[in-house]
Amino acid sequence: MKPLSGITVLELGMVMQVPLAGQMLGDYGADVIKIERPPRGDIMRDLDEVGTAREDMSCYYAAVGCNKRTLCLDLKQEEGREVLGKLIDEADVLIHNFRPGAMERLGFGYEEVSRRNPRLVYAVGYAFGASGPLSGMPGQDMLAQSLSGFAMNGVESGGRPRLTATPTVDYATAASLSQGVLAALLGRERTGKGDLVTTSLFDVAIAMQLLETSSRTLYDYRTDWVQYAMIFKTRDGWITVLTLFRDNPLQLMCKAFNEEDMSADPLLATATLQRKHASKVQEKFGPVMERYTTDECVKRLSKTDILCAPVMDLDDTLKHPQTLQNDILREVEIPGHGTVQLVGNPVKLAGQGKDKPRPPSALGEFSREILSDFGYSESEIRDFQERGVIT
Repeated sequence: MKPLSGITVLELGMVMQVPLAGQMLGDYGADVIKIERPPRGDIMRDLDEVGTAREDMSCYYAAVGCNKRTLCLDLKQEEGREVLGKLIDEADVLIHNFRPGAMERLGFGYEEVSRRNPRLVYAVGYAFGASGPLSGMPGQDMLAQSLSGFAMNGVESGGRPRLTATPTVDYATAASLSQGVLAALLGRERTGKGDLVTTSLFDVAIAMQLLETSSRTLYDYRTDWVQYAMIFKTRDGWITVLTLFRDNPLQLMCKAFNEEDMSADPLLATATLQRKHASKVQEKFGPVMERYTTDECVKRLSKTDILCAPVMDLDDTLKHPQTLQNDILREVEIPGHGTVQLVGNPVKLAGQGKDKPRPPSALGEFSREILSDFGYSESEIRDFQERGVIT
């Protein structure tokens, strides 16, 4: 049995942050009910231009839509809100990422909900926070990167800010939110009461810069981790070489390739000077690297205890023996596509075993089943469907 078996989670999530948190809880056995509004549902369903053009499932929705059942419910109608209230009365967890005040206007803010179900864990993933000058602002991963200082770390030459090319903050916030839910569920076992769990893209983006923050608050200097890495072109690709933890990395690099010690140059005599004059290191050592394949470079550098790794494309990474060994990809049955590999949960529990995940479902695919599970009769469900309360 999975650790969250018997736990019912209501997910009112859009895009990535909360939907991914819901999927993570579903991975551990929770019965996750994703509640979407008609007629479009979660905008993640048509954010993928390729899938939308083919009138097919969005690949982005598929990535965060496993291990949950979908209920398409019109919360603008009084009956829709009554249905949600009934589900809340019997649920263990509610997670959402609506803007501050939205759930309160529907009558489902934390205060109202906790009165009707004191054992409920109520979790919110905000963009910037529940209150404050940015709280009403629309939020997204790249906006959080921009406002948090994240984009100013590792800036490009000329001082141009750099955004990460993958939704790093969204993922970290989803993991943080699910962590908070698990802690609150454990707390409920001890106190009998639920709790309010909150986080935000903004807070998590700042939290991810904890080392950079401490360098400013303690000693008023700017940490630049990118300075410790040099990327060299090889004969057939690229390699990252780290200058961390070594007194004279350039000397070791020269030794690896049987080259004359370039650190004899007073400007390049130490690791600190080599970082300061990184362009000179690139100029002098770059041509050496270009004579060898990436594999040859890795083997030679590793023998001299230099930290290095090939720069790989995601397609190559997904086929890498270590990826297969770690079992990070899981096979999911996608209607119309057969078995497809999607990224699974990176945190494994040895006692949980391995099973096939529930595939991402169509909008409202489980609406009738869910209402039946919560005690609605066939005639009531049919009436809701005819009046557009559910889809």
